[in-house]
Amino acid sequence: MDSRKQSGFCACAVLFCFMFFAPAQKPAVGQENIDDPEIYQEVARVSYVSGGVSYSRGDDPDYWETAAINVPFTLGDRIYSPSSGRAELELPAGNFVRLAPRTYLTALNLSYDIKQFYLGVGKAAFHIRNLAADEIYEVDTPNVAVNFEASGRYRVEVDEEGNTRILVRRGRAIVAAKGRQISVEEGEIRIYGIESPRYEVVPLRNPDSFDRWVAERDDRFEQRYPRTQRYVSSEMIGVEELWDHGRWEEIPEFGYAWSPRQVPSGWRPFTAGHWFWQDPWGWTWISDEPWGWATSHYGRWIPYRSRWYWVPAAPRVRVVRYAPAVVGFVRTRDHVGWVPLHPRDRIAPWWGYRRPRRQEHITFVNQRHVTVVNQNVFVSGRPVRTNVVRDSAVVREVSSGRIMEQPLPVPSRSSLRVNAGREERQKPQAPPATVLSRPAVVRLAPAPPPPTFQEKLPEIQKSRGAPVPMDAAMKMSLKKSSKRDHHPIRPAAVEETGAEFAPRTPGASALKPQPVTPARGKKLATPNEPVLTHVPPIERREQRPQQGQRATSPAPSQAPATATETARQREKLEQQQEEQKSQQDKLRKAPEERKRNRAERFKRDQQRQTPEKEAQKQEQQQKDGQIGKALKEGKEGEEWQRQRAERLQQQQRMREKQQQEKQQRDQELAKIRKEAEEQRRKALELKRQQQAQSREKQQESGMRQKQTQKESEAVLPLERGKQLKDSQQEHGKQQQPQMP
Repeated sequence: MDSRKQSGFCACAVLFCFMFFAPAQKPAVGQENIDDPEIYQEVARVSYVSGGVSYSRGDDPDYWETAAINVPFTLGDRIYSPSSGRAELELPAGNFVRLAPRTYLTALNLSYDIKQFYLGVGKAAFHIRNLAADEIYEVDTPNVAVNFEASGRYRVEVDEEGNTRILVRRGRAIVAAKGRQISVEEGEIRIYGIESPRYEVVPLRNPDSFDRWVAERDDRFEQRYPRTQRYVSSEMIGVEELWDHGRWEEIPEFGYAWSPRQVPSGWRPFTAGHWFWQDPWGWTWISDEPWGWATSHYGRWIPYRSRWYWVPAAPRVRVVRYAPAVVGFVRTRDHVGWVPLHPRDRIAPWWGYRRPRRQEHITFVNQRHVTVVNQNVFVSGRPVRTNVVRDSAVVREVSSGRIMEQPLPVPSRSSLRVNAGREERQKPQAPPATVLSRPAVVRLAPAPPPPTFQEKLPEIQKSRGAPVPMDAAMKMSLKKSSKRDHHPIRPAAVEETGAEFAPRTPGASALKPQPVTPARGKKLATPNEPVLTHVPPIERREQRPQQGQRATSPAPSQAPATATETARQREKLEQQQEEQKSQQDKLRKAPEERKRNRAERFKRDQQRQTPEKEAQKQEQQQKDGQIGKALKEGKEGEEWQRQRAERLQQQQRMREKQQQEKQQRDQELAKIRKEAEEQRRKALELKRQQQAQSREKQQESGMRQKQTQKESEAVLPLERGKQLKDSQQEHGKQQQPQMP
């Protein structure tokens, strides 16, 4: 072999061994590696329900069931609040949709850049705190399409006849119908009629009971979210629930982590809830714990000091993708097990195009903390907590298996249920048929309704339990869309002669309609293409390397390399080796550097703590002075005074509530102490009685022994005298002479 070729081969071999067998670099703490651009679809969290709210899946439209919190709400899903019901949907970046009683809402499109809803009847409040530059929020009704162009507070109402009212309390909305659109800023617009819509602009109404409930929910979020935001990324949903149910601690090597406060003994993640099938993600975890959304779909779990801690994505991470569950599955023939992922674990996704095409052999850090259930329990969606397998032989068999060594089970109809295995307290109500059959006026082309589960099941069985990708589901929907369009589409961009979108009273409104334009470059709905016909391309966002992912060697060139190319490759390999060595040096020095950085950070925090408090105090005093000055000068007037009074009342209510909770806790603690003292007193009394009885028995036994001894001593002389007399008589008889 030529020496040059031999040296090149050796260099490649050394690099190959180094990359595959060198110790892996410690992953960035809290880093999210779920960034699959093929999953264009998004989810919202059902964060609040009351009064028997009903829920129906997009791929099972004929079945309604009672809604529950922490259910993922996605494309085609529908929710209906009856006369006593209210509901809340939470979206990324702190955005919310809240429903009043007698309200029907469905998701026409729910993706990373388009949130498109259809409001068939009722009232819905939309609080858009953050709106990205390429993000669109659209609410479609029976007679208009509404786009929210800026962050703000909006309210949309639809009455029984299909008339629409739009309230813009802060922000800007575009209202479109019949080929025309108008812009509304901080006002109320009412649209009457479906075939020939007419509008009028009126002053904003005073808040009603629904607005007050929305304000209460907003206040609750605002009080909790800032406290948690310092630890997690703003893209995560449901993190505001963590503050009331756990504590944050700084864990060595992983930074700040959260641990639940009140959990039963022996608790571990992913045990309080059940499994649920939802395309295009497949098996999805629904947590029964109110705080369980964020900890189930983001971050990682670590056991530390006999407790479980959740490690989230850091606040600096701007790309955080939803995962159906952050677990690794292990399966045998009759059982399914799963383990919570550790920050060092590499995720083995069972969804999306990154799903392994061949079965991988992976072991995880937390594999000894496996949860095992029977396969029927897993597929039927029954609660895990009451069906965990305790047989040590089965658990040992599952825990010794390899992750993703066998495909996951194929779902059934019962896998679609939110409340599988639980008895419904009351029959869920469905919206009226007239509401379901109303057409939706849309500005943007929505996604086609998802295919039914029965239509997707053959594809799932063919792929051995893998979920149906978005493009395949869309193709299936387009083939059968003519048969099963749940919501007929009426494009708002189509202008009809004699049915213009115009003021209700000619010349009464200063808002002049303009031709409908595409919203931020998105596709408008047309009569020929009322829905999307393909999954829009989405650019891959900046992401960090996969945790635990090994580098792969470059593919060999097809043509023979020249001497110059060989030299370049050798130089490149040597450079890569130097980089790898430097990385190893950094890894060896990392613990000391982390310790030094923590000490310096602690010192800086101590030095900065007092000035920061003084600065905050001065700033608050300045604000109070400005407010007082403004009130005196009459610049802000009654509005400032009302807001300040509301804040003071709210603070007073919070203090009273905390005081009541403290008193209640103190009373419960005193009651527990009193009961414990009473039990201790009773135990001591019982012990004294037992000791007294024992002493009495001992005394009686001693007296009986003494009496017996006295009787024996009294009888003994008599017996001895009798014996002596008998012996004397016998002796006398022997001495008498006998008669001849």
